[in-house]
Amino acid sequence: MSATVPTVNSSARLFGRDMLENPYPTYETLRNKAAVYWDKSLNAWIVTRHDMVKAVFKDQRFSSDRVTRAREQYPNSIYRPLFDTISLVMTQRDDGDHLRLRNLVQHAFQRTVIESYRPRIEDIVDQMLGQGIARGEMDFVQDLAVPLPIMVISEIVGIPVADRDQVKAWCDDFSEVVLNFYTQCSDEQLRRGLFAVLAFKLYLMRKAEDLRANPNDSLLSNLVQAEEEGERLSLDELLANVLLLLNAGNETTTGMLTNGLLALLRNPEQLGRLRADPGLASKAVEEFLRYDPPVQYLGRVAREEVMLDDKTIAAGDLVLMVMAAAGRDPAAYNEPDSLDVARSPCRHLGFGTGQHLCTGIQLARLEGQIVFERLARALTSIEIEPGSLEHSSNFNLRCLKSLPIRLAA
Repeated sequence: MSATVPTVNSSARLFGRDMLENPYPTYETLRNKAAVYWDKSLNAWIVTRHDMVKAVFKDQRFSSDRVTRAREQYPNSIYRPLFDTISLVMTQRDDGDHLRLRNLVQHAFQRTVIESYRPRIEDIVDQMLGQGIARGEMDFVQDLAVPLPIMVISEIVGIPVADRDQVKAWCDDFSEVVLNFYTQCSDEQLRRGLFAVLAFKLYLMRKAEDLRANPNDSLLSNLVQAEEEGERLSLDELLANVLLLLNAGNETTTGMLTNGLLALLRNPEQLGRLRADPGLASKAVEEFLRYDPPVQYLGRVAREEVMLDDKTIAAGDLVLMVMAAAGRDPAAYNEPDSLDVARSPCRHLGFGTGQHLCTGIQLARLEGQIVFERLARALTSIEIEPGSLEHSSNFNLRCLKSLPIRLAA
């Protein structure tokens, strides 16, 4: 960073606990002050404007490798296996390495393949909603938004039912680190992430050995057997990217479903529009990802000196693209602080953009469309139970811990 660059400090530490419940006023303040600015506490450039965030995503002068820089931030050698694993995740790789890893998993997440899961997802959603309707109440997070995505992605990957609770626990601990390590992670989070990686690696070694001898049609089996122009995944690459897929197809979808329903319940006129036209569900999902996305920011590292807006980004500087702030940019959206389930177009950045566009985009969209369409068609009333709502402490996986609702068919 150039020593002469002015800095902008928010009244609260950016991405701190005091922003958990509602980060958007802080984003608005920062966006109004500067499209790009240096944050001393995070030792990073912060990008909040939609056009600038999109530009960084697509600029090959910025690298996705945040691990090399983070190893200096966390020099304790005990964490080396954890960062070794993170370094092999496709979202941390660039150019040919990224493309090779992405090609090996891409087929399973193509639209035509994902669409084949529609009947199964519909059955699961109908069953979960039916149980809630029978009781007249449910915790939307624990009774639907958490179990649905882990059930679906586990079936796709090939995780047996008996193992799913343990695998989800490992994924939860890994995601705390992989989404936050380049900004802020506690020793406790790093320790849990390390244990999750080591335990999952042992589990995966046994699974891979069995699948080589007894292949099936699961994604995991295909990855164990896969070849792409003579390339195979090493065991460590398999470990890293299966963890990524389980996380990307699990917790982010939980956040999207939960944040979306909360937005509807706080905007009853929009819930009414969706009830009147359940076909709006697909547009509503895109709006939820603009309005209150689960992943609030992503990072890149400058490969060389880059001019961004009127700032000089030095080689090696960390740049944080705050997609959640970009989603409320009035230069990109009309009435950005208002929810509009029919907004069109809604070119949000919740899935990223460019070569690292989220691999599981079609699966997340399908699950969201089915859930909100079913909610609109099946329920005559839905209300939040009285009481306070609390967000998870994982800032970069924005989601309520619980969302108790009353519902009737």
